[in-house]
Amino acid sequence: MSNYKIFCDESNHLYNDESDIMVIGGIRCEASQVEFINRYIKHLKHKHNANNELKWTKLNNNKRAFYTELLEFFFSRVDMKFNTQVVIGKSNLNHDKYNDGEADKFYYKMYYYALLPFFNVDEAYNIFMDYKDTKGGRRVKELNDVVHNTFYGNIATTYTIIHSHESQIMQLCDILIGAIGYKIRKDIEHTSKVKNFIVDELERLSGFELDYSTPEWEEKFRIYRFHPRKSYAQ
Repeated sequence: MSNYKIFCDESNHLYNDESDIMVIGGIRCEASQVEFINRYIKHLKHKHNANNELKWTKLNNNKRAFYTELLEFFFSRVDMKFNTQVVIGKSNLNHDKYNDGEADKFYYKMYYYALLPFFNVDEAYNIFMDYKDTKGGRRVKELNDVVHNTFYGNIATTYTIIHSHESQIMQLCDILIGAIGYKIRKDIEHTSKVKNFIVDELERLSGFELDYSTPEWEEKFRIYRFHPRKSYAQ
């Protein structure tokens, strides 16, 4: 049985925040390689004197060489795969009708679809999720039940809730989803030089524009855009 770890993060996930999009994604890698990957990212941080926690909201315009080398490292690793689910139009969601009145329930539905492309039968996965709130434990159990039902129990999954500073890979995921959300948002001015630089680097290395879904057969760097229809809110 192959063993994998998946490190997840999200952006603009609150139902009533200022953004009308939500981005949930994860990076999957072989469990045996996690220690090396984390150590190598720490090495890059030390090399470029960028030792703070990696966060999309706290980028440094003077560390462009670091960001380039970090992204090139990700795309050079055949065992690291990224998948994200982008919800465009949160204001169209009718949680009373479709989610038992709980926006939180929709959030975990999107987590399910973000994780699904990573899964295969007869394999084991440890999914690490960024701490969200005190309700996470119950929702994660429900998510686990749905995943097991999807694969008729022929999959081993465990879930661990951590803080992002505990994982270099989760911090990298934050950069990837942050760039995608930034490129897609039309309600903000795209004036940040460092953010525009990272978007350009990601598009160069992936070969895809970040504000479009990638082809269905893409496995390394996958983006799926979900548009709730206006009728979804009626």
